[in-house]
This record gives sequence, structure tokens and C-alpha cells, in this order.
Amino acid sequence: MVFADLPQAVVVSGAGCEEANGVYRATEKEYCEAPVYEHADRGQELKITREPHKNAKTGAVKYGWLLGKSGQPLYGARTESLTVPASGWKKFGGDEPIPAIKVLLHMDEVFFFSADDSKLAGDDAMEQKDWQSAIQHYTAGIDMLKQTTDRLNEGFRSRACLLLTQRGTAHLQLKEPKAALRDAVAAMDLEHSAAEALALDALTELGFKDLSHKILEPVGSGHILDPAAPLVLRCVDRWVSEIVNHFSEADADTELPMPIHMPSDRYLDGLDEETRAAVIKKYIPDEPFGGTAVISNPTECLELMKKWEEVFSGMEFQSRRKALWDRRDLSFPQRMMETRWGPCCRRNGRRCQSSRAQALTQNSCDSILATSQECGNCGMGDMRYNMLQPLRTMVAESLAKVLEPMGFAPGRPGLARCVKQMQIHWSTDKNCANKALDLEEMADVSLADLE
Repeated sequence: MVFADLPQAVVVSGAGCEEANGVYRATEKEYCEAPVYEHADRGQELKITREPHKNAKTGAVKYGWLLGKSGQPLYGARTESLTVPASGWKKFGGDEPIPAIKVLLHMDEVFFFSADDSKLAGDDAMEQKDWQSAIQHYTAGIDMLKQTTDRLNEGFRSRACLLLTQRGTAHLQLKEPKAALRDAVAAMDLEHSAAEALALDALTELGFKDLSHKILEPVGSGHILDPAAPLVLRCVDRWVSEIVNHFSEADADTELPMPIHMPSDRYLDGLDEETRAAVIKKYIPDEPFGGTAVISNPTECLELMKKWEEVFSGMEFQSRRKALWDRRDLSFPQRMMETRWGPCCRRNGRRCQSSRAQALTQNSCDSILATSQECGNCGMGDMRYNMLQPLRTMVAESLAKVLEPMGFAPGRPGLARCVKQMQIHWSTDKNCANKALDLEEMADVSLADLE
């Protein structure tokens, strides 16, 4: 049974029996027409339940609530209510003092309650100028808010902004401007607040005071934070680092880097760098990390290929493609090897399948074979081509702004992961297959060779 209209959580604190303290969650179990509450950490060992009591003389049944451990009552309160009472509790088998009971309608209120306590502790540390302790308390509050389910309500956003702004201020006091800027940007992206002053101070410390307006322009648009996990700030850390590196090396008029959201940020949140790297290495052991993005169906594949089409048809890509094809330091056979066009297949009078190869003559094939590079496409030799490096790099660089925001890794590893996933849909969906052929013609490359 679901008790949506009854409190979903009970917070017990200050009990003489210390193990009884903590958060109790409402379960789907029912006893005496009320939900059974179990300790969030200890489970069924510690429960709060509504219990009947029958008068031996009159036979009348009355009810009350018991907080018990392994079936033994510690504290109890008499009431006919279906709701856990906040007062009236007495000692049974537990120790003094009697616990304070806070009854909360939603679990999110528990996390808000804990986050508020952490903020107060952080504020006290700030008054003592204990910046490191303050950061720890504010971080604990932020971690509490990460557990909430409704991240759009005002209670979440206002608390998150306050905690982030305060933590960023402590970082700035410790001369950690990048961390301060990260927290300020996150607070501003949730809602424009006093964090803007913190962001300006952090940018000044980093030497970018004159560029502050340009850098902060996209903040607050909702594109910086991961909407699925707004307090997982690895994406903001990456963006801030890219900003610092970008304007330390590039002209001020260049475009801002784009924030990159990766699902792995959410899944591996809370792990230190060493543990994170170990997890990735364990599950992706022998190949470069291609990112975490997933192309889950033909529609997503086709939409992504349309974005590729925009890039491939652009003047910049076509100019780079032509420059590679027209390199004067390569002979015609070597140029073909650079772009890995399969030569004509002399077996059974067939030609290799890449679109460019279909335009080659038999003499071209003979010319390539004369250089001792055998045709890997048609099986005339076992020697594998390994000539695609310049073209793969060019395509990966050209598609970076399309792939990286989706969660594919930078460079060729991300491109390879994307192509590998696309191949599934090329083989099963006609529209995807046709679009792949169009892209091959535009780019002068077999897309499968980009893996």
C-alpha cells in the first residue's frame, strides 16, 4: 500500500540510545493501517511502527507508536493518530534522554534539513576563519542536496546557490580561484545571485578581469550545468579549466569553449581521480576511452548524421579535405593510401566498396599494387592499411563541436566510439544507410574506416 498523504520520513535525534538516531523512511509495508518506517542505514533492525494495545479488563484496543530495535521497544508514544507524533514520547527499554522527533512529509525535506544544518556549521567555521572546515561543511550540505528528487523547486535552488556561493568564498580565501569560479558559475547557472560578485573576484584573481563579461555571458542560460545532475560539477570544472587554458593561449576574440556533459560524471560522482581512472580502466581495459555517449536508436543516429552533413558540407571542412588530397609531397598511390581508398578489386571482376574506389581505374589498382601495398578490401593480401591517420584526425577535429557535447571523448577515440555505434543502425535502417552513403560522397571517405 502507498501512503502518499502520510509523512514519508521521520528524523530521530538526541536519543540516549545513540543507534536509534537517524532517518527513518516510510516503506510500502503496512501495520495497523499505517506505514512501517525503517532506519535508512540499519534497515529492518530499527523500526518505527504503529502498535495495538488491548486493555486486559475492558478488551478495548488502543494504539500508539513504538521505536524499537529487533522487536524490543526503546521509546513509545500513545496516540490514535496514523501519523508519527512529534511529541509525547517516553522511555521504554532505551536510555535517557528522550529523542527529539521531526516528522517530514517528503524525503526531500530530510535532505533540506541536513543541508541547512551543514550550512549553519559552515557559517560558524567561516566566522572563525577556518576556511577548510567551512568547505567541508558546505560540501556535506551540497552532497545532501544531490539526493533530492525534485531539483526544480525553489527550496532546492535557493539552498544550492547559498551553499555554492559560501563554499566558493572559502575557496577564494584559500587562494583557489578556479574552484571559487566553478562554484560561482554553478550558483549563477541555477539562478543569478550574489555569486556574480564572487565570479568577478575569481576572474580577477585569475587575470581575466577584462574578459569577465565575455566569459560569464553564457552563464545563467542553463547550458553550463548538467540538467540531470546540476550539483555534479565535473563538467563545470572542465569548462573552467578550458576557459583558463583557452584565454591564456588564444586571442580574446575567439569563441568560448562549450561545456561538455558526460553521463560518467554522474555515475562516478564522488570518486577521487585515482579510483575513477581505475574504474574506467577496469571496464574499458584495452582501448582508448571513447566517452560515455550512447546512440540508442535509428532516429538519434539519423539526427546526428544530419549534423555531420552540415559540417562536411561546410567550406572549412571541404577546404581541409581538398588540401589533404592535393598534397604535393604525395604520389597518387601514396595519396590514396593517406585517405585509405580501397583499390579496384581484380578478383571476380568486382570493385572494392568504398565510394571513392568505385571511381578508380584498373590501372590505379595496378599502380598501388606495384608499390607492394596489397588490397586489404578484396582479400588479395593480409597486409592491413594503416594510412588513415591524417584523415581521421581531420574528421575528428571537424566534428568535435558536435560529438563532445554529447559525451563522446575528444579526438579520434570519441569519433571511433561514435562510428562503432552508428554501424549498428547503418546495417538495420535504410534511412541511416542512405545517409551514410551521402556522407561518404561528401567527405570522400568510407565512414567505417573512421572507427
